[in-house]
Amino acid sequence: MSFGGYVEETESTEIESGGWPVLSTGEFRTMRRIPSMFEESSVVVALQAASLGVQSQLGDLLVDGVPPALDDLKTAVYERAVYGMAHADLLPEFATQDRKEAGENTAEDSFEQVDAFRTLAKRDISLLLGKSVNKVELI
Repeated sequence: MSFGGYVEETESTEIESGGWPVLSTGEFRTMRRIPSMFEESSVVVALQAASLGVQSQLGDLLVDGVPPALDDLKTAVYERAVYGMAHADLLPEFATQDRKEAGENTAEDSFEQVDAFRTLAKRDISLLLGKSVNKVELI
């Protein structure tokens, strides 16, 4: 589930985090269809928090405290994990916005989507760690 249809062009902030792939609010908004109604600062904080959470779970990949150089495929998986966690964090905020005829079961859909986005992000983290994705679903 995305937040809506067309995503207006808005400003884009790059988020660097000490050797991990650079994230972009513009790319996040486009990939996850995040509307411009969300303040850029709110999106930045969601991405920073999500990246911190994902990075903490990828600690086994650090070599002497330095993140690994990720190839394009692993970078895409890392970004998807972070963007999925950030999207999950923003869903409850979106549910409280004025949505005009958005549907009667927004809250229920939101919680189901939060779980789905976090599950996918955990699978991506598992892939990056080289662990079986089947065990992730048991957690």
